[in-house]
Amino acid sequence: MKKLPLKFIWIMTCSAGITAYYSLKTLIYAWMKSNPDTLSHIITTWAKSLLKVIDVRCEVIELQPVALPENTPIIFMSNHLSLYDIPVLLVSLPGTVRMIAKKELFKVPLWGHAMQQSDFVSIDRDNAAQALQDLDLAAQKMKRGVRLWIAPEGTRSHDGQLHAFKKGAFNLAIQTGATIVPITIKGTDQLLPAKTWQFKQGRTVKIYLGEPINARDYTLKDRMKLLQRVREAILLPYASQ
Repeated sequence: MKKLPLKFIWIMTCSAGITAYYSLKTLIYAWMKSNPDTLSHIITTWAKSLLKVIDVRCEVIELQPVALPENTPIIFMSNHLSLYDIPVLLVSLPGTVRMIAKKELFKVPLWGHAMQQSDFVSIDRDNAAQALQDLDLAAQKMKRGVRLWIAPEGTRSHDGQLHAFKKGAFNLAIQTGATIVPITIKGTDQLLPAKTWQFKQGRTVKIYLGEPINARDYTLKDRMKLLQRVREAILLPYASQ
């Protein structure tokens, strides 16, 4: 059995400790029914702490000025390269941002329960009826001002390419009349390259914000047109690779 590098062990230990600490803090403040802004601050601090351990800088690039409408549901949709996409986007995106994540993440001890208590949304990809209920819950949270991040691929890409999109996110956007902000993440897959135990520290991750797209201009019948438009927007920065 190959021996794990000491740097890998140190980073993983620190990251686990940070996650446990802020998860416990989240649960305590949620139990105390604290102001939602307090929970958001805890979550953002957790994300910043994880990125500090591996010395990651985030550079947000607006492909054109992005002005998000007030009192309108906002859904951020991006490619998905790494688990580090989560802290990167929580640090980089404006407003109260929560993610829709696969149900398996909510089974992680402590962290999963903390996500559940702080407006993250579980999605059951293996149960269509439950998935519809999950999306209804997501819509309710959006009405309270929560901005959702969704990776429409449904899972991480292991080759860096953008894979097929699932339709659920676009149903949600159309039904809630949301504004979609397409996002392209570059660099998170290099922080811990696939099939290696070597963290790459001191890197800069780039987050490209595309032109907002109004889902109110589409109906469920032409959701594939909306899907294709968002996909093309996310693919745009890939051309500069």
